[in-house]
Amino acid sequence: MDAGRREESALWLSFVTAARTRPELRSRAAEVQAGLDELIQRVLTEAERSGALAPGLDLAVETRRLSALLDGLTLQAVQHPDLVGPGELRAVLRRHLDTLAG
Repeated sequence: MDAGRREESALWLSFVTAARTRPELRSRAAEVQAGLDELIQRVLTEAERSGALAPGLDLAVETRRLSALLDGLTLQAVQHPDLVGPGELRAVLRRHLDTLAG
């Protein structure tokens, strides 16, 4: 994760944290999450259509699993940039995507 993405990620994390205690932000935070979920589901759906995913996967579950992984990696990258570098982030994501491959 480069400095710009780390900064964007820190801003996102601050926003979703603020949305937990500021009701006027909750609907926007929910919209952002729904949009990210929709994007992940579209990517997985297209990967399934192209035969790149293992047969029989529950795309709703895999959408949530990938979303949770991305959230966790983002949190770690923001909180511990000296411990969790871009190479490690890519390796974890690549390993996860490999588990989905058919």
